[in-house]
Amino acid sequence: MLRECYSVLKKGGRIAGYVIHTPTGLSASDEIKAAKLGPSDVTSPARIEDLTYYAGLGLIAHKDVTDVFHDTCKAILEVREKLEEKLRAEESDEVYEEEQEKKRSMLTGIREGLLLRSLIIAMKR
Repeated sequence: MLRECYSVLKKGGRIAGYVIHTPTGLSASDEIKAAKLGPSDVTSPARIEDLTYYAGLGLIAHKDVTDVFHDTCKAILEVREKLEEKLRAEESDEVYEEEQEKKRSMLTGIREGLLLRSLIIAMKR
């Protein structure tokens, strides 16, 4: 995705986005656990700084927003529980359960320090 951003930016152009990632230095067993708790492809051997560099972008800012991410996941989970009957009717029981489990897993990963969320701002070099 970063290379695609690079291709559409002019020199000096900036891109901003959120990234869910793991902290550096996790043990192999914690990496496996984070991969199960987080979104697909959450574990990466490369640091965000390296990924942006290899895509031809310079990292301007990297701000941890994990606390807000936790609160957002928790709020979504709670609202979905309040709207359970309507959501099950619209989504199906299976989809409702899958979505609730994704949020619960994400919260577990955040609480255990296995999942982080960062705001990234990068510029085309």
